[in-house]
Amino acid sequence: MNKRWTVGLIASMLFAGSFIMPAETAEASRLDELQQEKNQLQDRSSEVQKEIQDREKNMRSLAEEKAQLENEVADLQRKIDDLVRKLQEQQEKLDETIAEIERLKKEIEKLKEQIERREEKLANQARAVQTQGDPNNMLDIIVSAESLSDLIGRVGLVNQIVTANKNIVIEQENDKKALEETEAQVQAEKEQIEKIKAEMEVDRNNLVASKAELDDKIIQVAEMYQMNEEEKKSFVQEQQVIAQKTSTLDKEMQKEQQRIIEEERKRQAAIQKAAEEKARKQAEVQAAAQSKSSSASQTSSSSSSSSSSGFIRPANGYKTSNYGYRTHPIYGYKKLHAGLDISGGGPIVAAQSGTVVQATYNGGWGYYVKIDHGNGLQTLYAHMQAGSLRVAPGQKVSQGQQLGIMGTTGASTGVHLHFEVYKNGRTVDPAPYLGM
Repeated sequence: MNKRWTVGLIASMLFAGSFIMPAETAEASRLDELQQEKNQLQDRSSEVQKEIQDREKNMRSLAEEKAQLENEVADLQRKIDDLVRKLQEQQEKLDETIAEIERLKKEIEKLKEQIERREEKLANQARAVQTQGDPNNMLDIIVSAESLSDLIGRVGLVNQIVTANKNIVIEQENDKKALEETEAQVQAEKEQIEKIKAEMEVDRNNLVASKAELDDKIIQVAEMYQMNEEEKKSFVQEQQVIAQKTSTLDKEMQKEQQRIIEEERKRQAAIQKAAEEKARKQAEVQAAAQSKSSSASQTSSSSSSSSSSGFIRPANGYKTSNYGYRTHPIYGYKKLHAGLDISGGGPIVAAQSGTVVQATYNGGWGYYVKIDHGNGLQTLYAHMQAGSLRVAPGQKVSQGQQLGIMGTTGASTGVHLHFEVYKNGRTVDPAPYLGM
């Protein structure tokens, strides 16, 4: 009879496993696809964000370069304006010098005409003396003097005429020489002014060319700034599209998770119903076999019976996931399942007496309790309902004392208890401790 009961139990468990696993696999596959798509969008969003930051950095750098170039252009423009002003001053000086040269040329021409006329007059006087007079004429002037005073006067007049003519000639030559020197000096000044002006024109031309180069650079920087700004706008738009897609995916994942939870709830209800039916059949088999010990070790609803380790079952239900590596039903990649899962519903109790170490919430375990039993042994109870915690850290609990109620908080796809056992700080398989 015991053999028949064992075979029936194994068959029932295989049947339940074949009922659960395909659905879980399909649900995990769909969530995995959605999660992968979301991860890809998040990766692209990070890339786009980096591109936006790069464009903003380039735009700041270009703006600084443009401002620096504009300052240089303004400085060059000031220099150009200063040179233009100086060129105007030099041009005014040059115009004045040219006018002075022209005036001096006219005076020189007039003086030359006067000199020619005086020289012609002197020449005429000399010819008159040569043609009309001889030494006797001069003698006659002296001899014909009527008195000594008249003679002295006549001799003085002759001397004055000779001296005057001589002074005129010297004066004419000096004036001519002075005018020529002045003209040469003015001409030299003109040449110096023209040289300075030419040099300033060269400087101005170089400054204008440099300004043109800087203006061209400013245009190039402005174009690059505009290009970066347009690219930034494009990336921002792409990021907005990614955000919309991510939001849509989140909603779809939430709907999918809600659907999975609902399906899990239905499965749990079916499993619970099957468990109740099986328990009924097991009770009949046990009654027929009259085997109390066999009944205590095999029934799935005996949460208060102790195993050989001194632990009791922390919750009613069936084991749905073992300790070990598996593909995570939510995240979609292989990782260590550091405990075992018991599906069902109802209260969760302490497997053994001890001291509560933690009674709180985190994103993975949801609402959970951790108990220290001494001798390096600890247990953890996860995914409890929100608001169902019955204990607090530091509290002493007895074996079988209620800790909370089965739920699906944290990273969970359905109502169940995730139960872990720690030996000297490291997780171990809980099944041997529970006799499962």
